[in-house]
Amino acid sequence: MALCLYRIAQEALRNVGRHARASAVQVSLRRLDGGVQLAIRDNGAGFDPAQQRDRPSLGHASMRQRIYQLNGELEVESAPSHGTTVLARVPLKEEQSEPSARAAG
Repeated sequence: MALCLYRIAQEALRNVGRHARASAVQVSLRRLDGGVQLAIRDNGAGFDPAQQRDRPSLGHASMRQRIYQLNGELEVESAPSHGTTVLARVPLKEEQSEPSARAAG
């Protein structure tokens, strides 16, 4: 999970560097609702997610594939002149606790 989230953050930051012309970027990782949420926010140029691109975004596709492998969700929120936010949410597996020796006997 750590490597997938790292690669998602890496790709999102690469996109900021290539396209956003941002003056600030915020990266956060926190435990939330039984899972982990990675958020990358910038104050850059933004884009219209509904607009068809000239060529497919391999970066977005790779982020979606990585999050799919973790049974998570990826959300990209953006608007022209209002920056972009990438949210990746991954559920944490419930730890299976071993019955203690005291409980067993």
